[in-house]
Amino acid sequence: MKYHDYVKIIYSLIDLENHIIGVKLLKTEDEYNASDANIPKKSINYCGMVKAAYKGHKIKALEETFRCQSGPRVLGINPLDLKNSNGENWARLNLYESRELSKSVRESLCYLKEKNYGVEVKPIEYFEDIPDVIIFITNPYNCMRILQGYSYKYGVANSLQILGNQAICYELTSRVYSTKDINISMLCIGTRHRADWDENLMGISIHSSKFLGLVDGLINTVNRMESDNKKKIIEKKLKNNHLDILNIRYGYNYYKDV
Repeated sequence: MKYHDYVKIIYSLIDLENHIIGVKLLKTEDEYNASDANIPKKSINYCGMVKAAYKGHKIKALEETFRCQSGPRVLGINPLDLKNSNGENWARLNLYESRELSKSVRESLCYLKEKNYGVEVKPIEYFEDIPDVIIFITNPYNCMRILQGYSYKYGVANSLQILGNQAICYELTSRVYSTKDINISMLCIGTRHRADWDENLMGISIHSSKFLGLVDGLINTVNRMESDNKKKIIEKKLKNNHLDILNIRYGYNYYKDV
């Protein structure tokens, strides 16, 4: 199967209200110029770019496009962190109990150190190949299913790291890019206000290298995990997308056997 077949499968297996977001870090000016994404007319937060892609838009950005400077610092577009390399700004904002704890938190986070030219953010179906990071902003049930699919293929998600701050730029992007794995996020107060996410949404994201395995894990956990009502929706979507990949079994769930 090709990449876009996997995209159709994951949209069929997960009942989403909006788009799955892909993020590609652009290494050069040529990559930036080759991107078909739109350039924002005014500065925008990185989480705003993700929200736009969630709604179906395509955006590419350089350092000067970012309104919130956490984005370019975390993503390696401007890796210098002169104001917070030791947690100074977080201590000033009282995000953590002490200056020492602020420094400890900052030292534990894997910001991208390699210099990137820019970033491209758009729905995954608009990419020709798997983007660097795939982000789902959705309800807890769907995040559970994604984690179940991951666990089926890879076991325990040992790389999870969450703190309720820098949710989109760090927890869901640079953390995943650095670990080449999966992470979850409860989102943060900044992105909930600036990007206006519904309070019932959370995030989960996965590295490109784990995407095909995730889809395989989702396929292989449908019959044991999903209710019959959800199986009916999945079966209809698979049929509409001309995907003959799964024999749905009704009245068959692992939680009825224990």
